[in-house]
Formats: sequence, structure tokens, C-alpha cells
Amino acid sequence: MKTKLFSVLILFFSALALMAQDSAFRVTDVHGMVTYQETKLSSPQRVWPGAKLPVYGWVNVPEGATVNLLDNNTMHRLKDKGSYDLEKFFNTRKEQSLSFTNRFWNYVNNGLRSADTENDLEKYHQNFMAVSGGVKGYGPSDQGLVLLAPLPGKIGVDRVEFRWERQAHPGVYTFTLIDAASSRTVYQAEVADSVLSVNLVQLGLQKQQSYRWIVSAIGAEPARKAELDFVYAEPATEEIQRNLDNLKDYHLADDKEKQWMRATIMEMEGYQYEAQRTFEQLLRDYPEDGHIRQLYALFLTRQNDVKRGQSIWPN
Repeated sequence: MKTKLFSVLILFFSALALMAQDSAFRVTDVHGMVTYQETKLSSPQRVWPGAKLPVYGWVNVPEGATVNLLDNNTMHRLKDKGSYDLEKFFNTRKEQSLSFTNRFWNYVNNGLRSADTENDLEKYHQNFMAVSGGVKGYGPSDQGLVLLAPLPGKIGVDRVEFRWERQAHPGVYTFTLIDAASSRTVYQAEVADSVLSVNLVQLGLQKQQSYRWIVSAIGAEPARKAELDFVYAEPATEEIQRNLDNLKDYHLADDKEKQWMRATIMEMEGYQYEAQRTFEQLLRDYPEDGHIRQLYALFLTRQNDVKRGQSIWPN
């Protein structure tokens, strides 16, 4: 009996050790000269968005500064001057539920817990594909061309900007849009650029139908061609807003937070085009924000574009 009890205790404390090792605070936003100290005698280290902090130590917030720390499914918003003991905030024992708020934070944290550097994205990608099935049939490295947008998923807007990389071929491309079920050509054009804006309504596309866009480089040797599928769906506005209203942290967030929360929910609901456009706008508005770069890199990795995700990951 004592041996069995001892074995159970060993497993219990091992689990606690692993939990502590895997646990961390993610810094999602910082304003002002916020610093971290491992001990009170340690030299203060500047805290930046995207940083990963241990679940012990102190965060120092001077007058007028703020910092947001994400811990599992809880956002800690430190806005008052003071030195905060991180161990008092840590959320390892909080009960989990199937609420939308918990599902949202689990979705966000799943990637953040899996990747500390751009090199971790490949392993995260493999695990994600194994669990979810990922994006079938999409691999930029073996198509000869890299299609940038829209990625596979639902599109809930009428005007769509199709984009692909131009580096592989400086000449003219053939753009073709077909009905995925019947292979009937809906639209075709020769494009001297690597971007084409198309109004899906004017082309007569049907809602809830799958379509495939194909780009081929005219005269390229060897042949360069790539294709992706998408679903022309109903607008996501009401569904997304309903989910945002159920996310209590959304109502406490500033504009930057609201945008990446909206992009995350769009991805959760399968509206990859709108999610990608939101992340791209955030990256333009906050190019040095490490948290935004991490979120967008993880998004691209889930869309099977690991290489582009690695290029966006913060240094």
C-alpha cells in the first residue's frame, strides 16, 4: 500500500512540475516602461508585447503605464502603479468549462504554448495537421507558385482581392476561377500583375458553393501553377458579433485587442479571408508588435504556410 501511495505521489508531483514548466504569462500589450524581475534583487528587464514571462517574479508598472498578461483563459490588465507578484495571478487551478470564452482562449493559447521561436512552427504545424487534418492539398513549396490570398475557407464578402507571389515569374499569368464541383470555368483573365480584384456577385457565384482559383505562369519553364478552393458563404457579421458579445474580455479591450480578437473568431468560424485581411491590417498598423506577429504567424502556419509564418515571427 505504501509503495502504491508513493507511486501516486510521484506521478502527482511530476504532473505539477510539468504543468509549471509549460505554464507562462504571455504579454499581449504594453504601454510605458514596464519591467520584469525574477527576484527583488534581480536587474529589471524591459517587457515587450509578445514576451513570455515565468509564473513567478514581479512585474513593475510605473505611473501611467499598462500591461496585459494572458494566463490560460484569463487576461490580467495591470493599469495601476505597483509591483505585482505573478504567483498571485497564476491561473493553473481555475476550472475549465465549455463556455465560448474558454474555447476562445484555448484556441489562442494552443499555438502560443507550442511555439517560442520561428523554428517551433514546423513542429506546431505537424501536430496541428495530425489533429485537425489541416488544409487539404495545399503546399506552397511544391506548386511552383505561392498563392497568398484568399486561403482555403469561407469568404463572406463580395469583392475579393486574389494575390500571389511574383518572385517566381516576372511575366504574365492566367487567372482562372472554376466551379469546384463541375469544373466549369466561371471567369478567366490574363494578368500582368500578381493581384486581381474580382466582384463575386457580378460573376454570378452562388452562396454556399465551392469554387477553385487557379494561377498559371504563361511561358514559364518549368511550368508553374497553383490552385486553392474556397466557399462563397453568407456574410459572417452577425455570427461574429454575437460571439464577440459573448466574450467578456472584448468589452474591456482597446481597439488593437478588439481587432485581433475579431480576427481569431473569424478564423474559428472558418472565415479565413476576412481573418487574414484583419491580421494584415494589424501588421501594417503595428509592425513591431511581437504579439500581433506571433498571432499572424500561427494563423499562417494553421493555413499550411509555415515558411511565411516563420518570416513574420518576431526576432
